[in-house]
Amino acid sequence: MKRVVFLTGEDMLDVDMPIVKELNSSNANQFRIIWIVVLRGYGWFKKEEIISFCEQNKIEHIVFEQIGKLKNPFTIIFYIKILKLLKKLNANIIYDSFLGVPYMHFFRPLFLKKELFVISIHDVVQHYKMNNKLVRSVYNTFLMKTYKNFHIFSDNQLKVFKEKFKNKNSFCSPLYLKNFGSMAETSKLTNKDVTYFLFFGIIRPNKGLDLLIEAANVLGKKYNNFHIVVAGKCDDWESYQNLITRPEHFTIKLGNVEKEDVPALLANAHFLALPYRDVTQSGVLLTAYNYNIPVIASKLEWFEEYVDDKVNGYLFESENVGDLIKKMEMSINLNLTQYEQLVNNLKHFVSEKINIKEIASEYVKFFESIN
Repeated sequence: MKRVVFLTGEDMLDVDMPIVKELNSSNANQFRIIWIVVLRGYGWFKKEEIISFCEQNKIEHIVFEQIGKLKNPFTIIFYIKILKLLKKLNANIIYDSFLGVPYMHFFRPLFLKKELFVISIHDVVQHYKMNNKLVRSVYNTFLMKTYKNFHIFSDNQLKVFKEKFKNKNSFCSPLYLKNFGSMAETSKLTNKDVTYFLFFGIIRPNKGLDLLIEAANVLGKKYNNFHIVVAGKCDDWESYQNLITRPEHFTIKLGNVEKEDVPALLANAHFLALPYRDVTQSGVLLTAYNYNIPVIASKLEWFEEYVDDKVNGYLFESENVGDLIKKMEMSINLNLTQYEQLVNNLKHFVSEKINIKEIASEYVKFFESIN
């Protein structure tokens, strides 16, 4: 029986949780799963929640709380502690989605062989204007050059990865749906007298909120029956506020979106708006899909894998406000029956394409291929 250690950082908890649970419950005869979780205190999950989740699902676990900023050199001490633990656990496979940016893997050769690791890479190319982009880019490139085994999460990123690194072992398995609780106690919309659009998450330039605002300013001259909710943290809200000429069409909720608030936000939206300028994966899309909310998204490669235009959602030409306006207008003009058909199409897509057992089976096949 192979001993598989999952090393998960706080940013990737909602990615790894369903996979660890599925692998632990369905493949108990093949793998002994040990889950190491590193919390940094800024995410949606508390230590007690993770421990409770593991105990309920009979998952072997170790939970750490890391203190200190990302680039603080004293974090090296913490990373060495993690590496020593990994060595002690004597794993056959170490699936690493923590990565220890920006120091840990420079010290790995002192403790462990690189062949043990499967490196989880979400962004083969770093996002447009991401925080610490240069540091992350240099570190990720180092990892991709150094290691042999990789998990890539989308077809478009796998294509980029293989063009850059031709002699690596890799598998592609998508993210699973992101579940933040039931909608049962929220006011799920039952009509389409007013069409509600939701934009939520951390607001950065690459996410294109300015494009959505511009489209709403134009649509507001013709329609009164739509509304946009913007919910998320923003370091430069004034620059967006100044773009809004039709404030009656907006509700603004600035600040961190708490986990318990997510179901209500989606329960009161007909569409999730994703006017992004670039994308590798989108957690908010997978959150919307968990709650059967269609999206209006830029026509970028990853979105094209998940959105069938005019069938289970809408795609518009990236950064083309005129095309965004057309697709928003289509969505506004859908009657309730047409909208419900769009939702049913989305449910069918999710059941066919985003299946936890099939996703986990890709992990199993890859783990079995590692000697």
